[in-house]
Amino acid sequence: MGDFRTGDHPPSPTEVLQWFNTRAQNSLKPLSTDTLDFFRALQQYLKSEEEGKEEVTLQLLLNVSAQCGVYFPCPSSSPALHPHLPGSSVHSVHMVKDDSAVEIQEAWDPVRLRLRRFLMDRLSCRTSGPPGSPQLSTITILERVNCFKQLFFLYPECEVVTGYQGLKQKYVLSILHSSMSSSPGGESGFDRLTTGFCNVVQHVTQALTEELQVLSRVVEPEVVLGFLNVAYFGAITQEMTSQMEREFETAQRDNTALSGKTKKYSVMSRATVGE
Repeated sequence: MGDFRTGDHPPSPTEVLQWFNTRAQNSLKPLSTDTLDFFRALQQYLKSEEEGKEEVTLQLLLNVSAQCGVYFPCPSSSPALHPHLPGSSVHSVHMVKDDSAVEIQEAWDPVRLRLRRFLMDRLSCRTSGPPGSPQLSTITILERVNCFKQLFFLYPECEVVTGYQGLKQKYVLSILHSSMSSSPGGESGFDRLTTGFCNVVQHVTQALTEELQVLSRVVEPEVVLGFLNVAYFGAITQEMTSQMEREFETAQRDNTALSGKTKKYSVMSRATVGE
């Protein structure tokens, strides 16, 4: 890796591909040693102020895997997303069962974690607007599909979907809470909840449509359904239940207070009549 290890300048994708092709012909031990240096160099590069470093790193890793048959640690659980990894022709950088394997994993984890954060941030970016107003993704459907494929390259499918599911669940809960807690028209009680929910329906429907268009292209139908049940339908049920319980408690307190005042007034009235 030469100058790349010392941080003088990053190599071009072609140089890295040539390096991997050469090293893949040698024994596993030298390959694992140089791969460790490669991952450490990537760590330093991702810490730099270089613009677009995440995109460059992702493309480099994908090119190395596709053109050199290098299989990075923690592959996707969906083989269909890796048609360029045909079994025995793959050179795994995680095949050596000794201390070097642990070192490689420790050097690789910070790289893929940094890239995962970058991709998740891209998937989470949406246009801003007032509570209850439609908020669109800032990237296209195809760009979101590509983000998922890159995430599946870095992490197992189930782990990616679970992480994304958690983000979307928090997002849905936040917009529901914001919409149903505000009252632009001055409504109160259950009327406020009804108005708030109606205001957010369009937004949730549009978000659901986007999710279906994206996820149906990268995961199986049962995975999509499970995701929607937790991130959307479960989140809506959770927030509606919470809001309804608060209103019931408020109504019960108000009724108790009103009942107390009525009884007190009745006693005072009878006392006045008795006099």
